[in-house]
Amino acid sequence: MENSKKMGSKLSIILLSCCIVLSACTGNGASDTAAATSDTAVAAKGEESYKAGTYTGSGEGKNGDVAVEVTFSDTEITNIEVKQGSETEGLADPALEKIPASILEGQSLAVDAISGATATSNAIIDAVADCVQQAGGDVEKLRSKTIVKNGVNEEITTEIVVVGGGASGSSAALKAAENGAKVVVVETTASPAGQGTMAGGMFATNSSQQTEKGETVDPKWYYDQFVDTGNYQVNGGLLSKVIQNSGETVDWLIENGVKLTLAHPATGGYYEHIETHPASTLHGYTEGGVKGITALHNSIQNKGGQVLYETTAKDIITEDDKVTGIIAEKADGGTLTIHADAVILATGGFGGNEEKVAETFGEGFGQSRVATNVGTGIEFAKKAGGDADYDKAIMMHYGVSRGGTSWNTTLNTALLNPYLHVDVDGNRFMNEEFTFEPIKSSNVIKSLPQQTAYELFDSTLIETVKEKGFAGITDVFGGELATNPTKFIEVGHEIDTSKRYEDSITPVDLTEEINKLVEEGAIIKAESPEEMAEKLGMSNLVDTINRYNELCAEGKDTDHFKDAKYLDNLEGTLYAVKITPSVFLGTLGGIEVNQNLQVIGEDGKTIQGLYAAGSEVSGVYSDSYVYLEGGTLGFAYGSGRIAGEKAAAEVTKK
Repeated sequence: MENSKKMGSKLSIILLSCCIVLSACTGNGASDTAAATSDTAVAAKGEESYKAGTYTGSGEGKNGDVAVEVTFSDTEITNIEVKQGSETEGLADPALEKIPASILEGQSLAVDAISGATATSNAIIDAVADCVQQAGGDVEKLRSKTIVKNGVNEEITTEIVVVGGGASGSSAALKAAENGAKVVVVETTASPAGQGTMAGGMFATNSSQQTEKGETVDPKWYYDQFVDTGNYQVNGGLLSKVIQNSGETVDWLIENGVKLTLAHPATGGYYEHIETHPASTLHGYTEGGVKGITALHNSIQNKGGQVLYETTAKDIITEDDKVTGIIAEKADGGTLTIHADAVILATGGFGGNEEKVAETFGEGFGQSRVATNVGTGIEFAKKAGGDADYDKAIMMHYGVSRGGTSWNTTLNTALLNPYLHVDVDGNRFMNEEFTFEPIKSSNVIKSLPQQTAYELFDSTLIETVKEKGFAGITDVFGGELATNPTKFIEVGHEIDTSKRYEDSITPVDLTEEINKLVEEGAIIKAESPEEMAEKLGMSNLVDTINRYNELCAEGKDTDHFKDAKYLDNLEGTLYAVKITPSVFLGTLGGIEVNQNLQVIGEDGKTIQGLYAAGSEVSGVYSDSYVYLEGGTLGFAYGSGRIAGEKAAAEVTKK
């Protein structure tokens, strides 16, 4: 789902001597002990020996290789230029700017990765290390040459401190500032990041765009989606507030610089959304989430608030059962103590904490795509006496991996169809129409032994796509998506349904691609059910295929009730694709709140001065991510707005 920024232009970084000044006297009236300047002690230059010249090296980034050109004198690295790469626009920019400068300043490879852009940071460091080796330098010595931080400790005072500058935190801070509160946002990354920058869009019921086009949606439909999916184990009061105000929230975001485009709900290419979702429920980021949240940060500051990047919350302060602020670590290594009347937690869950994910959900899931979401909010809420725990959260997956095939390719899309699915011992386990909804797919697969299934197909798939394109199997992008296309940005990638329609009707011969995947072991090929059962080690596969073919011949699925039009018997050469949960977006839930987003204790009473919003709030999803486009982003912005409003009312009434 990610796309890239092609860095054709040179990014030239010259040797800098940097002083970072964090002023504690701000436009929002925060008091200070003293403005502090950070000093960084670095190793003396001129200690190394190189073959003078310019060298080109590369390192593996998040989306591919990042190439650099490094110039050396006899004793120093004198210049670093990032020449090319395919890193995500906006998210990678701080690393592209700061890592070369840090290496030059310290003449060291032991520089800190930029939070929110770790993969890009490490790619640049590795690429420079490649050049150092070519120039005859001592790579290991440079990797161990420590840069010592000597930051100055300081204290500031404000009315509200928001921990996390993503979608929910930005929304909370902006609303609080609008309502007259003095606000400080602390964000661990060097620029806007988090799940809110990667999402494609948010839901709403009656935004101005929907009203103008006559495409408003009954709030009850949204409410029922959340409540039914959550099996009625949800905070209905909170959900109702978010949903009823969702159109107003979209308009408010647009007024504050976020560009949003009304989109078709089936933009993602999932057939179930065409059949079950009202039209135009989704508002997509016109310019992408990074620019959207950057606009909100600018608006916060224009309204007197303060946004502190590279400032990591480390502890929460409580006095007499009341939350009174936080302690954070600055980029220079110094401690920043922020005294406040209220704290809003908006740290996005704990999907980036691989150890805690494994402890909570089991091994094998790894780390979510937002590495900086490590459970800070849950820890703070627990320490303050809130009813909070990791076990209250669920995982947020968006779809499954099919044999390692790449997202949005012809083969991957052709496999998003209800072919025969079996578990690891060859048993058919469900009506395969779950493939038409990505969240259902991941929920189903996660419930199976080894969290694994296999999808079986025969040469009919290859023949159909070769003649008609993948639309010959299921036409997802036809009709309105083709004639009135949706266009917006998701993780730097342009969504264009008219282009996807053209792709869908373009005949493609998949033979070579499938054969390559067979050679790599990503797809299993067999000439009979018996051979396939042997290759996969499945006890029941032969009987399952025979039974499935009987149902296909009868034209009625009396076992699992799949629509007859999807019954396609298996014959001739067979293929099997391994399916596992993929696109681990993060976690949802963990902190119990009331309908005003106040954190509550186990007794149901509020923790004075403490609020939470966004993905780390419980009472919204129960045990499943909701089946509608823009559900999480819509809740993040909506809940943040409520939290900011309520917190501002609390602190300004004094």
